Parts: sequence; structure tokens; C-alpha cells
Amino acid sequence: MNEHEVTVEQEIANPFHSKPHVLLLGAGASKAALPNGDKHGRPVPLLRDIAEDLKLDNLFPEELKELATKDFESAYSKLFELGVSEELNKIDSLVRGYFSKLELPDEPNLYDAINLSMRDKDVILTFNWDPFLMQSRIRLAKLGITTSFPQLFFLHGNVTVGFCEEHNTSGIAEQPCSRCRKPFKPSKLLYPVEHKDYQSDNFIKREWEAAQYYLKNCSVFTVFGYSAPVTDKEAIGLLKDGWGDVNDRSMEQTEIINRPGSDHDALSETWSPFIHTHHVDILDSFYDSFIAKHPRRSVEAYWNQYWEAKFISNNPVPQNFSSLSEMAEWFKPLVDAEKKS
Repeated sequence: MNEHEVTVEQEIANPFHSKPHVLLLGAGASKAALPNGDKHGRPVPLLRDIAEDLKLDNLFPEELKELATKDFESAYSKLFELGVSEELNKIDSLVRGYFSKLELPDEPNLYDAINLSMRDKDVILTFNWDPFLMQSRIRLAKLGITTSFPQLFFLHGNVTVGFCEEHNTSGIAEQPCSRCRKPFKPSKLLYPVEHKDYQSDNFIKREWEAAQYYLKNCSVFTVFGYSAPVTDKEAIGLLKDGWGDVNDRSMEQTEIINRPGSDHDALSETWSPFIHTHHVDILDSFYDSFIAKHPRRSVEAYWNQYWEAKFISNNPVPQNFSSLSEMAEWFKPLVDAEKKS
């Protein structure tokens, strides 16, 4: 046995680290997961394209219609400033209705790989309204392979998630709270206005408090498919507050996953407050990330490579599973080792 190397077998057998890996998801992640649309072929719109995809431009005044089809975020922000609540409510209803109907295909999906590749010490923060992350979690839980899934926090609300104000707990919207049995009230969806309110809604406030806590304490931070638009400047500020002074994060690792052909220099500049010197990887695919190359052991792999200066072997998640049960079977040795540790 070479003390300077970590084999795949050794990595699987030793889930020794307790620090979290934080994964931040934007709309690009859902686009990558379902490039051809959902189970029924319905497109998964990026936020900037949502007015055109959902035919929302007619709800905007004449002077904003063209902008709405090209840049929904900017057009919505201007509409919000006009204070036309009737149109804003119609947009919310149509958006919520559309996203609520979206469904994952029956075959294994990228979201299944994400959910199974992280443990309950790890965290997924998502800006996405779509139901895919939760749909994946629900169907994987039914397989019974593990109860150790990453914690989920929905920074802009989500069509699947509801909240109980009385007991400060969340669950599937309209399902009963386990304590009072009242149905979870659907979470508020935050739209792209220039000044978002992250404090007045108790669910949103709670999600952000958790996000900041885990960012402060994580070893690896991965950003997948999130462009940090101008209308999210408050969100970026809150993320920075959680991460803290970049000079104090000298050993943490940051990964940026974006579509192939993205401007790496621009991405480095956008995320520079989260990057200490050269501690960054800019990737074209989720499957190139620490999470996918070292599933359920990403922080262990990071520790072995950067702290212990060991050579590590990759244990990449296959991309060609024919069924969810086959996928679960591949992850079983990892889960079994965790039960023994």
C-alpha cells in the first residue's frame, strides 16, 4: 500500500470528513439536466427567456414588450417599479402554473446523480423554481437505498416546497405539517427585481440564514449554472457575507460549472470574491466536478489532495444508467461504507 496514494477502494471505505460541500444551482443546471425539455417535452426556460417561452409579453406595457422577450429580468424589474400589481399577480400565477406541471423523465437524470452524490452533511442551495430537485429526492427516497441525502435550501422559493409559519418548518406544498397537520403553504417565488426582499418572508429568510451558515463552514463551494445577474446583487452580497473575507479562505476550493464555450476569464472575475488566488476550477460539465468524480466523498478527496498532498484516483459517476435501480446499486458500496463508519 502506497501511503502517498488513495485508491478508489480506500476512498469508498473511508467517509471520514464532516465538513460540508456546498453546491449552488442556477437555471443552467436544470437546462443541462433536461436539454430537450421535461418528460412531456415541455421546455425548461432560462429566466431571461421566460416571457417568450411562456407567452408573458402581452402582460407587459407596450414599451416593455420587446425587452420582456429578450431580457425578462430587466423588463420585470421595470414593471415592478411601475407598481402594476394585477399584471404582476398574473405573471406569478402563470409562472407557478407552468413550473408546477414540469416533470422529470422516468429514466435516471442528472438531478438523481446530484442527489445521490452528496451526503446529509452536504448542502444544495438553489435559485430554481422548478420541481426537479425535489422530484428526484422523492423518487430516490422511495428506493430505500439511503436516508443520507444533501440538505436542500430554496433561495428564491420553489413550486414544490411549502412552509408552516407556526412551526418554522418546510415540506411539500399542500401536504400536512407533521406537528399541526395544517397544509404547508406554497412558498413565495422571488422575482428578478433590482431590490429583492430577503427578510420579510420567514421561509426565504430562514433559507438564507442556513445558506450563509453553511457557506461559512464549507470546505468546497461549487457553482453550477448560475450567472449571477445584475438583478441578483443583493443575493450575491448575502453569499459574500456567508463566505466572508476571501483572504480567510486560503485552503477552500471553488468550482464554477458553466456551459461549454463560456468565457472563463469573465467567470473568474464574477466569482473572484469566492476565489483565493488559484484555488478554482472552471468546468464545462457537472461530471468534471469533485462531486461527480468523488461521489459522496468529495470533501475527503479534497482533503487528501490539497491537505495531505496525496495522489487520488477518480471514482466517476457513470452517465449511462438504464434505470434508477441500476443507479442505486452503483452507489450501494458508498452507502454501505457510511453505515459502518
